Amino acid sequence: NILINIPKVYNSYRVGIETNVINLNENIIRANINNGSIRNKYQKEILVNISMIDLYLDILLGVNVINKKKFMSIVRLLSEIRKMCIGWMENEKVK
Repeated sequence: NILINIPKVYNSYRVGIETNVINLNENIIRANINNGSIRNKYQKEILVNISMIDLYLDILLGVNVINKKKFMSIVRLLSEIRKMCIGWMENEKVK
C-alpha cells in the first residue's frame, strides 16, 4: 500500500524497499531450511534486510511521503520480526 503512493522522484527508495522485502522473505526461508553456520549467516541477513527497510522508511518519513502513523505501524512489525530473529539466533547458540 505504501509503495503505490511513493512519487517517481523517490523511485530508488521504492525499489530498495521492494528488493529488501523480497530478500527478507528469501532469507527467512533459507534460514529455516539450513543448519549451523549457514543458518546463522541467513539470520544475520534477515537483520540486515530489516535495517535497510527501516532506513528507507525513515528517509520517506523525513520527506513526508508517508505519515507517522503508517510508519510506526510498519516499524512495529519490523521490530517484532527482529526480536523473533534475535531470539532464534540466541536459541541456536544454546544448542
